[in-house]
Amino acid sequence: MKWPVTIMIACLLTMSPAVAEWEADADDRVEVAAAGAIEAFRQRIPRTHRYFDEAYGFAIIPSVTRVGFGFGGAYGKGIVIEGDATVGTTKFWQFTSGIQAGARNFSMIVFFRDKAALEEYQSGRTQFLGQAGVAFATVGAAGTPAYNEGVAIVTLTRFGLMGEFTISGARFSYKPAVARD
Repeated sequence: MKWPVTIMIACLLTMSPAVAEWEADADDRVEVAAAGAIEAFRQRIPRTHRYFDEAYGFAIIPSVTRVGFGFGGAYGKGIVIEGDATVGTTKFWQFTSGIQAGARNFSMIVFFRDKAALEEYQSGRTQFLGQAGVAFATVGAAGTPAYNEGVAIVTLTRFGLMGEFTISGARFSYKPAVARD
């Protein structure tokens, strides 16, 4: 009876929450912005607490600017965190077509349930299609209600006004971090 309990405790001690020990490098403006966005998600969207606690890692894009009128696009850049370390940078591009009008700026976080989901993201093959929503001023949060193929996405509107029912193509890119001395 002691061995199963010992093994379970050892497993729990070796699993670290995605953001438990991560701290932004004060000299890196993207990391500082990412830390601010993480705090905003935690304060304004309580359902993300579970994701932060359970995720293997995540990509945080603190500022995505999106403009659309019939056709539209979005762009943002951020970082990828695994455990307590920044393991790379990420960029997000999106092209949209459909019924849409407005502009907005939002933060986006992509949670990875496990190592396999993170590795798939790092491969550069991750893309998503289709969306609908409304955002006004700082009101607006969207995302997947649960993990889908190991990935959950949550967005938080920072400012703007946008209404949409669109088809979109979105692409994420990943670049490994350069080792620091």
